[in-house]
Amino acid sequence: MLEEGRALEVVGISAFDERVYRGVLASPGITVQELVRRSGESAGRIQSSLSRLRAKGMVSRLWGRSPRWTATNPGAAIRSLVRGMQGELDRLTDTADELEAAFRTVGQGTDGQLEVLAGPEEQARWYVRLQQEAKEEVLTFDRPPYVLDYHNPLQTGLLRSGVRYRTIYVPEAFDHTGALDEVGSLIKAGEEARVLPELPFKMAIVDRWRAVMPLQMDPPLTRGVLITGSTMVMALVELFERMWREALPVRPELWQELGDSRPETTDPGPPDADLDPEAGPLSPAEGPAAGTLSPAAGALSPATGTVSPAASALSLEDRRLLALLAAGLKDDAIARQLGTSPRTLRRRLRLLLDELNAETRFQAGAQASRRGLV
Repeated sequence: MLEEGRALEVVGISAFDERVYRGVLASPGITVQELVRRSGESAGRIQSSLSRLRAKGMVSRLWGRSPRWTATNPGAAIRSLVRGMQGELDRLTDTADELEAAFRTVGQGTDGQLEVLAGPEEQARWYVRLQQEAKEEVLTFDRPPYVLDYHNPLQTGLLRSGVRYRTIYVPEAFDHTGALDEVGSLIKAGEEARVLPELPFKMAIVDRWRAVMPLQMDPPLTRGVLITGSTMVMALVELFERMWREALPVRPELWQELGDSRPETTDPGPPDADLDPEAGPLSPAEGPAAGTLSPAAGALSPATGTVSPAASALSLEDRRLLALLAAGLKDDAIARQLGTSPRTLRRRLRLLLDELNAETRFQAGAQASRRGLV
């Protein structure tokens, strides 16, 4: 039997032809009859294989009346085949570029345009350009990985000019130091921010007309898509609105400077303007009859309807901690955002659990959200 082989399939030599080549390589000057005897194959199949190998420069036929075969230098022969393949791949790449250009040209003439964005740099340029073109509203799913630095000076100027920004963050968006301070400054400038434990992808929608998003979420973000004026944009807007209703609001007063915070009062005052305008400041089940005042009033004891001393005594720093806890951030990420050590954070968290009469982090976050503390 000829020696098994499949290593040369990548350069277009079949497993059978490779076995024939190895047989010739092991026995220079071998005849077709000897190859037939060793392989058990027909003379016609062996002869066809030798012809294919000869065309690829792998074997040569020796001079003489009896047809004998010998192998050429395998290193030189295989490298020559590889160079030929590289040329074919280069031509294929050129063809792909031509077809992509044709695809974009055709797409520009349709009502609903989809344009492929090659590379993270092009995706970043379009994200900046869409913001610059925004007239009314920017809707964003914010989650890693990123193609731009988290600092976005363009957004602050647009907020001041009247463009509405609504952003849904995942907890991982706050993992790097300074991220929460940046979001806090955007909230003070007018951004409406909410948090969800998970988002399916990242995207930005401008004026409900154009959207930009990556085609895959594994870094690096090598491919993206720009969608203009189609039902796909309408579907993405609807998805955003549904997830916006499910997300936890980030209250602006929690991110004001500590020195600017005003003492809290037990006077409920007017409803908080930054709560969900669609849901209202309180759902019917959570109104005063259920033992809860507006968020500005602190928390009420559900049984008595009086202000809980523990809740009313919470500092702004503690309420920030609870907000991050309710948003799903891990201890290390919370410690980075609050500028403290994980050990100190865990000690503060234990005290907060005791003050809220909660056994777990989840219970603490849920009670803080229900009482209007976050």
